[in-house]
Amino acid sequence: MFEPINSLEKSLMSAATNPSSRPQFYRDLLEANIFIIQHGKSNLNIQNNVLQEGAELKIQHIEKDGISWLPIFSSLQRLEQFIRSESNYLQLKARDFFEITRGAHIVLNPGFDYGKEFIPQEITGMLDGSIFKPTQTYVAQKETKVLIGQPANYPHKLAKALSEYFSGNKFVNRAYLVWFHNPESGEKPHLLISIDVSDNAEKIFGDAGMIGSEVLGKDEIIDFIRWDNSGLSQHIATSTKPFYQKSFLKKIFG
Repeated sequence: MFEPINSLEKSLMSAATNPSSRPQFYRDLLEANIFIIQHGKSNLNIQNNVLQEGAELKIQHIEKDGISWLPIFSSLQRLEQFIRSESNYLQLKARDFFEITRGAHIVLNPGFDYGKEFIPQEITGMLDGSIFKPTQTYVAQKETKVLIGQPANYPHKLAKALSEYFSGNKFVNRAYLVWFHNPESGEKPHLLISIDVSDNAEKIFGDAGMIGSEVLGKDEIIDFIRWDNSGLSQHIATSTKPFYQKSFLKKIFG
């Protein structure tokens, strides 16, 4: 039974069961302290609890499917449960550890019910912030005729995950989901999410894209546009109802 010991573990558990929580988990992990097993005797140059430049980390690794993984742990208790003999350990901010070990495969909480594997490209995206941004951005250069309708198989799981995320963001007013096709683009028909936001659009669109990839898979195309007064937005609004609508009701008594 995995009982969360700290806020990072609560975030990890929420992300494991709820796609809408996964963007926040990445942010929480970067700012959290993690624990690593120091292999062999410790000769690290640590002054005032700061690992000095040039220090050499000797991290115990584990092998899986021919790949060497560096294990990290979300709490000291998880590390203690993992080790089988007396060992040295280090506590580092996850962001600093990821910087030091760029290019490595890392696994959080190996062998536990709640953990995660991180590949090098994913870690790079976390560090440079690209994982939190839309994959690509386009600006229409000319008026283009497009086809809009409702998907034959409505993605209820995606709509639910996005609605849960939007409900926790004060800047999202409503969102629409349609089946979209631009014959001139050469792309196959795919989902289009139109979001009415009042601020913080880049973060919201980046998080929504991450949630979409988690729910539908990275090979599925999902486009996101900001709802405005354009002809496309108006057409979407008249052809379908929003799958998410901000509630303006406030609780005034218990």
